[in-house]
Amino acid sequence: MRRQWIVPALMALAVVGGILIVTADETQGVALEEIVTEEGLATQIPVGWVATPQFPFDFVPPGDGKSFDQWTIARACPVDGCAARSLDEWLALAPDLPTFVGIDAVAEGDLFNVEVQQLDDGRIVRATTATAARLVFVAVFADGADDYVACSVRLGVAANQQLADAIVDVCRSTQREAA
Repeated sequence: MRRQWIVPALMALAVVGGILIVTADETQGVALEEIVTEEGLATQIPVGWVATPQFPFDFVPPGDGKSFDQWTIARACPVDGCAARSLDEWLALAPDLPTFVGIDAVAEGDLFNVEVQQLDDGRIVRATTATAARLVFVAVFADGADDYVACSVRLGVAANQQLADAIVDVCRSTQREAA
């Protein structure tokens, strides 16, 4: 008699488990930790990633240092220097900012699926390389600020690809710490 209810109970658990898997939030695959960078930005990085010795705003997975993957969160300025600008001025400057000008150099190395998205407070450029690596560059502006928050992620094919979407949300939520 007991065995008769075990099979239906296991089947019901399997169905419920399948529903939970199908409806799970896709961002659950991205584990982030909160930090304050040396530049005073309150932000997030992938759990376990470490700052590079030469550029403390670049973060890489732990290991032997041979990974292609990189996560960057930094303060940046236009080539002509840091100066307070309105949001409209920042948005007009966006295509010429160092964050995006470097893409032209990489483009010569075969970038595919280049997608540019203008935001109400910034700009995003997404691309894929000839080797299927994903690149995402983000700039977020604040009205009256004298610099902007520049973020990027570079992911090889073996990396958690959800980080490509996470960098946009992280960059847009990054805050300058009070002095």
